[in-house]
Amino acid sequence: MRKALWLSSFCLWPLAALAGENTSVYTPFDLEKTCIQVERGDGMTFAGTWKCAGFKGNDILVSVDDDRSFVGLGPNPKESCAYAKTFSRFNTALSPVEWRLKDGKPVAALERWRVVTDDDGNTMTWLVVTALKGKDACPYHYIAGSYPNANELARFYADGIEADYDCEHDTPTVDSKVGTDGITFVSCAEAKAE
Repeated sequence: MRKALWLSSFCLWPLAALAGENTSVYTPFDLEKTCIQVERGDGMTFAGTWKCAGFKGNDILVSVDDDRSFVGLGPNPKESCAYAKTFSRFNTALSPVEWRLKDGKPVAALERWRVVTDDDGNTMTWLVVTALKGKDACPYHYIAGSYPNANELARFYADGIEADYDCEHDTPTVDSKVGTDGITFVSCAEAKAE
């Protein structure tokens, strides 16, 4: 099963679905092997920035600073709201990115993150549903990786993003049974003002 999933992810193979249904494609990335470094690290806390292949004009931009990932998505990933946000504790954005498509057009991106939860280095995962809104991309919904049926729930939220969802002023939501430590639930406008 894992091998089949990996092969379909690698080939960007759409999940089987009837016409008109939402589908998924996956784009794996590896900062050292498949991405292009566009900004070098400073030899201290900033490790650098990498541009990775996305899907249909939606690129993936990953920066690593102070052991925290920042991920921009879309046609202008560095300018996206998503790029300005990360978890407050040490974290890593994980490959692959799952793109949710409606009639073949990307409408959302789903990515799993590993987040340190305490000073002993224990971790948990979060799924972040990012809305793709024209030239912008912004966090829409967070789901704790331990939440029942987290992957299916992430797709449900991705498929239900409202046409009038406003990246600049709307606030992301969450499903979690372990609390929301380490996530700031603010709009992009509020994040820019901090």
